[in-house]
Amino acid sequence: MQSAYTENKEHNKTILKEYVGINGAKQGIIVESLNQNKPLLLFLHGGPGFPAYPVNKAHGVNLEQYFDVCYWDQRGTGMSYDAETAKKGVMVEQLIEDTNEVTNHLRNKYARDKVFLLGHSWGSYLGSLAAQKRPDLFYAYIGVGQIGSQLESEKEAYQYILKTAKDRKDKRAVKQIENVTFDEKFYENRTYGAIRTKFTEKYGGGFKREGYSNLERLKHVFSCANYTFNERINSFKGAVLGWQSLGHVMAAADLAELVPKLPLPVFILQGQHDYQTTYTQAKRFYDSIEAPFKKMYTFENSAHTPFIEEQVLFYQIIENDILPVVEEEIYSI
Repeated sequence: MQSAYTENKEHNKTILKEYVGINGAKQGIIVESLNQNKPLLLFLHGGPGFPAYPVNKAHGVNLEQYFDVCYWDQRGTGMSYDAETAKKGVMVEQLIEDTNEVTNHLRNKYARDKVFLLGHSWGSYLGSLAAQKRPDLFYAYIGVGQIGSQLESEKEAYQYILKTAKDRKDKRAVKQIENVTFDEKFYENRTYGAIRTKFTEKYGGGFKREGYSNLERLKHVFSCANYTFNERINSFKGAVLGWQSLGHVMAAADLAELVPKLPLPVFILQGQHDYQTTYTQAKRFYDSIEAPFKKMYTFENSAHTPFIEEQVLFYQIIENDILPVVEEEIYSI
């Protein structure tokens, strides 16, 4: 099953939206290209279950300068949401297989040997496992907002917001933070989740250092011209489904143990002020992983989204360090 939905050409850019049959499910992808036959990049969004495309486009993220970029909405959200999946839930094993099948679809459609794989937040969990299973499909793995141990990351986040509240002598905030229960079941505790999100955003450790409200996110998704009205709604439904299905998996897993090595270049691009997936845990993952080449970059003015917050530096790293991987591989053959 494969059907092109729209193909728009604007300012020499092609935006192709299509639905593809992946492992028995209809799933949506958008590929943005400047029609210059650039290397392919598969962008794995976070959440779990919240598409990246509307938010990236609202913030002017322009990765198509360097790649033909595929934004895939993972099974159960956005363009890939359906009622049957919502009933059954989503499993990690499915998503790993989906990732590699989407990659194969791209390789076949665009006649490429390999693609670059970028995983953001939850996408770094999925991307690490997918690359471990099929490293032959990818030029390199790029982790942004890289997960290590999410439990340890949450402990850091809790201590960060509590300490910041005390340092600011914000007695009301201290009371709210101290009154929520934080334990290994944090992913089930909606009150804790709301408090942690509220204060990481307020104190500069959330999605962006300057904060990112639910109202802004809503506005960005519902102004996305390349999504239908239902797909905009399904982005939020998918976020709920993703957390219900996968929150416990992410909370208990330690990628430093699950992915001890990757036989391909590894790049970790991490915001120093990230308290959604902390810098400490990203560094721990980086230090532990065995790879033929690896490098980590610190974004000193970013929280969870350096590709939004420090775009110039992000693009420089792509151009100077990441893209040359293709030439190095070609000349090493």
